[in-house]
Parts: sequence; C-alpha cells; structure tokens
Amino acid sequence: MSTSRWRSTVVIIAVAASITGCHGSRQGATPSLNDEVRDGDFAFTVTAINLGVPQTGNRAAQGVFVVVHLMVRNLSGGARSVYCQNQILKDFAGKNYDNAVNVGNREDLTTIEPSRQVHVTCAFDVPTGALPASLRVHDAPYSRGATVELL
Repeated sequence: MSTSRWRSTVVIIAVAASITGCHGSRQGATPSLNDEVRDGDFAFTVTAINLGVPQTGNRAAQGVFVVVHLMVRNLSGGARSVYCQNQILKDFAGKNYDNAVNVGNREDLTTIEPSRQVHVTCAFDVPTGALPASLRVHDAPYSRGATVELL
C-alpha cells in the first residue's frame, strides 16, 4: 500500500471513529459524541451528525447543512423548552454558527416534560466545505453552556 493511500485510510478510520463515538475511554478529555453534558436544567447527548446535507424538509441550505442529533433530558421539576437557536456550532476555522433550525418540528422549540428526554435535530447552515469541530449546547440563550467535540 502506498504511503498516501495508507494515510488516507488512517484519516478515514479516525473520522469514522469520531463520528460513531468509537474511541474508548477518554478520561479528562473534552466530551464527544455519545457523552452526556449538562447545562442548567438540561442534560445533552450528541448522538450523531450528518455533514453536507443540501436540504432538510422544505428548507434549502445556502451552503450545506450540518445536522446534529441530540438527546435532551429535562432535569428540572417543570416543563422546559429547548431551542436549536441556543446551540452554537464551531468549525475548525474557528467560525461560530448559531443559525440552527429545528428539523422535523414546525415550531422552533421542543417542550420537554420533567424527567423526560426527547430527540432534537438541529440543522446549521454552513459554507460548503466547512467541517464542524464542536457544539456548544445551552439550556438558555445566556447560560454558561457545555462543549462537545464533533470530529
């Protein structure tokens, strides 16, 4: 196997492991896919991402969508709403995207009853070729937030 082909194979395996969350124990590391993080009254788990999606439902991207799948659990004693617009995607160039739309829900918010969890799908419109590095999840617009590495 040529050196360049071997490097390409290693990169593909590394990206696949990152996307599927198959990277074993990472004590002290930044949380990544399938790791639960908490901010305020919510526990978030990024379960999957889809890159380069041209359209979601009736919405066409100006560039492409990065679609992030989240499980969000309500830790509070009352019903709370999670908004895709509160989440911030950061690419490897350091640019932030906070223009997410909620896929599959006509409303921009998803209400979660106490002690329940829901699947929320957020689509970020990014320039073609932008690679997502992390997602900063937020319980509310000005909450501290928690970071999850994506790739």
